[in-house]
Amino acid sequence: MNSLRNVELFKGISDESIDEMMKCFKAETRSFRKGDTIIVYSPELEYLCIQLSGKAHLYSIDSDGNDTLLEHYTENDIYGEVFTMPYGELGYVVEADTDCEVIFIRFSEITGRCAKACQHHTDITNNLFYLTAKKTQMLLLRINMISRKTVRQKLEAYLQYLEEKYGTKEFDTEMSLSQLARYLCVDRTSLMREFRLMREEGILENSGRKIKLLK
Repeated sequence: MNSLRNVELFKGISDESIDEMMKCFKAETRSFRKGDTIIVYSPELEYLCIQLSGKAHLYSIDSDGNDTLLEHYTENDIYGEVFTMPYGELGYVVEADTDCEVIFIRFSEITGRCAKACQHHTDITNNLFYLTAKKTQMLLLRINMISRKTVRQKLEAYLQYLEEKYGTKEFDTEMSLSQLARYLCVDRTSLMREFRLMREEGILENSGRKIKLLK
């Protein structure tokens, strides 16, 4: 499982230790087709999931059936109950955007006492604390985006985030127009109009998910 070295959860851990860890944790790899439900979050801290391949997204759904797109996942991303904000009336669901494979690790296997007292148990716990803090930062960033008053301001905040993330003015929006509208909590038609206006004003060029900022 050499590719797992690119997963932040295993930062600083050798290939040999990762292989040993997967056996110790009784990790299970599952395959999903586009549109499949990957996991419905439990009220308990049950699973830690690693997106091994493909794409997926997390959404919440309230008691009235209204859903909100929360996060988008690609290869090597991590998700699970430990990263959500518990709220009695909300359900959390991860759905596959493409065919994909996901590694499932029971959270209790990570936090439980290791019979071998392995050093990598300590390392992975430290990495998990770091990831939790990073997820919190992303949540605050998202709140900052959707709290903007206008569709233009929300879109500009999102594009600025991608520019800083990739360090270039040319990048992929990481999600479809419909998903982006849900992510920014705006109407899809209004979002399309803002893209058109920004093209006409010479602010950007876009083709599908590809964006090039001009100023």
